[in-house]
Amino acid sequence: MASSKEGFAEIVRKLRELKAGQVECPCPNTRCDLHGDCAHCVLAYRHFGHHVPRCLQSVLDRKAAKILETLRQELGPTPIAPDEYYDYADGVLPKT
Repeated sequence: MASSKEGFAEIVRKLRELKAGQVECPCPNTRCDLHGDCAHCVLAYRHFGHHVPRCLQSVLDRKAAKILETLRQELGPTPIAPDEYYDYADGVLPKT
């Protein structure tokens, strides 16, 4: 979402330009009855509980890849303290 009125107006301007340019349907399934009718295509997918339409799967794949990379970074292996650290701790904090 835009953080300002000006940012929102810019998004609306870009959307209107896209609509005016009549972007060609990116879906590879050209034989589909809903090809080129994106609103009804998404509506049908949502109604029947299917996955996202084929034209949106690449968008979802990119977002999922970013999420997966973040998870790998956050949940990666925890580094193990070197033996020298344990030796030092045992020297300054003797076990009782």
